[in-house]
Amino acid sequence: MTLQAPNQDQSHDGSLAGITGDVLARWLRDKVDDMLPARVVSYDDATNRATVQPMVMVGMTDGSALARPNVASVPVFRYGGGGFFIRFPLRPGDLGWIKANDRDVSLYLQAQQQTRPNTRRSHSFSDGIFFPDTLRQWAIAGGDADALVIQSLDGQTVVALRQDALHLRQGTSQIAVTASAVDITAPLLRHNGVNIGATHVHGGVTAGGANTGVPA
Repeated sequence: MTLQAPNQDQSHDGSLAGITGDVLARWLRDKVDDMLPARVVSYDDATNRATVQPMVMVGMTDGSALARPNVASVPVFRYGGGGFFIRFPLRPGDLGWIKANDRDVSLYLQAQQQTRPNTRRSHSFSDGIFFPDTLRQWAIAGGDADALVIQSLDGQTVVALRQDALHLRQGTSQIAVTASAVDITAPLLRHNGVNIGATHVHGGVTAGGANTGVPA
């Protein structure tokens, strides 16, 4: 049987410290997961879990590169608290980051309370979480660069929050509000530049049973 020499820096030949460093570096590279960019392969909204593919390949000793295997059933991060959360309708091809936990969190994910690790597994993408990230596929719609913005990637639908204003924009489609009541308190309310608030008037009419014209 032919034994293959270990993959190490030749400058470390004869150096115990150098060889030990090579062994440790290889162990960290091959056995310890931390964080990598990833792509959504599939997503189940009911369970909020995704199958993702890490996007950085594994470099081989012969100079080739090997794609990393998909990681299945990864919880997707949803920013939330106090009874509220933000949810994204993930699609195959969406990008983000997969982050490994320090220990096995499978029992915690089932109970969502303090638990022990179920195995001795550590720093593994099997215990990872996926953080959606649009990276560079977007551009902030005009005029909202200094606002807190929630918008579609194409900039057609925008919610922009400023210290002194709230802007809602929706391309060519309608904005729908569903509620038992809508209360608006403002000194002035305009529609297409016309005052339709409590201070609007109807001109050119005489009191009686006829209908008035449109607000002026």
